[in-house]
Amino acid sequence: MANMGPVRQHKVRCDFASEFLTPAGFVVAADQSFETPEAAAAAAVDSGASVTVICSTDDTYPDLVPAFAKAVKAAKPELKVVMAGFMPDYTDAFKEAGVDAFIHMKANNLQMLQSLTTGEHA
Repeated sequence: MANMGPVRQHKVRCDFASEFLTPAGFVVAADQSFETPEAAAAAAVDSGASVTVICSTDDTYPDLVPAFAKAVKAAKPELKVVMAGFMPDYTDAFKEAGVDAFIHMKANNLQMLQSLTTGEHA
């Protein structure tokens, strides 16, 4: 988990994303918070994970998500970048920056997990 800022800023989405991913057998590392998207991206790349999830708030996402996704994809293009939340007005820009998927209340859990684990859609 790329938890951004203080705990109150990312905890709800981090907890939701963790519960969303664990049924597929993902081991979730969520014990660290980051002050900058670059620091979070470096940790994600260095972790050896196949998926990283950025967790923060709608207010901070427009600044954090593009910088995080671009840094991850520049260093490790195959690392899947997921955002915890969904902001329709920003979806295209976030995808363009490198976000591969969005975890949110209306997401199809089975389809998303299949996509993240196999690269195929249900």
